Amino acid sequence: MPSPSDIVTFARALRVGVFEFHWRAQESARLPRFKGSTLRGALGWAFKRVVCIRPDGLCERCMVRSSCRYPYMFETSPPEGIPVFRGQRAAPHPYVLEPPLEERAHYATGELVTFGLLLLGRAVTSLPHLILAADWAGRMGIGRGRARFVLDAVFARDADDRSTAIYDGSSGRLTWDAGAPRLDEFIRGRQRRLARRSSARLRLRLLTPLRLRVGGDLQADLPFDLLVRSLLRRLWQLVLLHGEEAPRLDPHPWIERARAIATLRQALAWRDWERYSHRQQTKMRLGGFIGEVEYELSERDHDLFLPLLIVGELLHVGTGTTFGLGKYEIMDAEPDVRNAHP
Repeated sequence: MPSPSDIVTFARALRVGVFEFHWRAQESARLPRFKGSTLRGALGWAFKRVVCIRPDGLCERCMVRSSCRYPYMFETSPPEGIPVFRGQRAAPHPYVLEPPLEERAHYATGELVTFGLLLLGRAVTSLPHLILAADWAGRMGIGRGRARFVLDAVFARDADDRSTAIYDGSSGRLTWDAGAPRLDEFIRGRQRRLARRSSARLRLRLLTPLRLRVGGDLQADLPFDLLVRSLLRRLWQLVLLHGEEAPRLDPHPWIERARAIATLRQALAWRDWERYSHRQQTKMRLGGFIGEVEYELSERDHDLFLPLLIVGELLHVGTGTTFGLGKYEIMDAEPDVRNAHP
């Protein structure tokens, strides 16, 4: 029988660094309503220029490609011989981007643009390079009109949701011990902040477009077993690629248990957005669902699945997580004041 401790123990194999970047506009700026693609493109472009040793930037001709930080971060390849990656052209990247949820398009001089960046496993050691890349990208110009930004500050968030300033843009000083909590610490921290309820309802709010495929087809509904299957697969692949040795986790009992959980309410709407692919030299229209979905869980099932749902809340779910897609929030509980931190 599955146990909540199975997920917590498995999650211990993955380190997660949670960081928040603050850009300050140096001039009037216009950005897309959904900023994930713009941010990811700017960071990837600048990060390559920070770490690349080739004047022509051609990764396929580089003798140090296998040990370079750029392809590991932004062109992560699936390992050979592991069944869970069979048929995949790409593997889960060791980071999750969290663009601002606000849909503002205009920023005046001096206003802040704040975005989150989660680094997984050994990608945590690339934080100084990413800070340099974010500063460089901002100074080179972002969005329509290439408005300039300066990197004002970077904060690190711990498992108890407390933030600490680790980089000051005015001095260029980084005060960081190169450490990161393990994923199980975030699970326990989030559980402490969720007050227990007797209600059998579990409500999730999809904050950024969610894209889930089955057999290549985008899904129009979010039954609980599909969500659980997707979360288990994502956690499993991230640990295999970017984590340390972990105990075996059999997904089948979890999926079977999830199939018995009913959907009480689903209020989802399709949201389209566009991104420009420099690799394909074309605009790509992507979309996913936002809104709310509510499930009926027994108290036992609530306790069983909560650690896995917390994993997805932190690491997102579905495709496009490197653009910020697949972010959701657990809404079935209010903050527990007794365990809240200032």
